Amino acid sequence: MEREIEQLTALPAVEGAFLCDNRGDVIVSSDPAVLATVTMNTIGREIGRAFVALQAAGFPATRLDLTYDTWRLLAHDLGDAVLFVVAQPTVDMAIVRITTDVVIATWQKDPAAQKRLQKHRSERAQLVNRTALDPGSWLSWNIIAQRGG
Repeated sequence: MEREIEQLTALPAVEGAFLCDNRGDVIVSSDPAVLATVTMNTIGREIGRAFVALQAAGFPATRLDLTYDTWRLLAHDLGDAVLFVVAQPTVDMAIVRITTDVVIATWQKDPAAQKRLQKHRSERAQLVNRTALDPGSWLSWNIIAQRGG
């Protein structure tokens, strides 16, 4: 898995990449890490919640492309994990998306990668519960869940 992460970070304008399980915990990241582990974990949880909310609202997604002032974040859902690519705003995102597709296809065919993912398997829905969310987020979640169901 590390080799494929390196493949992503070798792309022009890509600063780093990491893979989080469905709890938001980092499984593997580029070396050196593009962000602090606690930040990657937080991003993993929040994007996981976004995927759950989109699914519940009837708008399932497999990719999210977030653009900020000084960086871009591509999140690609693998089902049991989420692959993240952190890049400069000027990155050629089409090349990044194609490369993530190649990386994911490689992992899907690799028994060692599949075993590693299974070791970290958890349900993403556990990210959305009353104790994990602040009151405003819990209220928003309930609205989404009622409208989607």
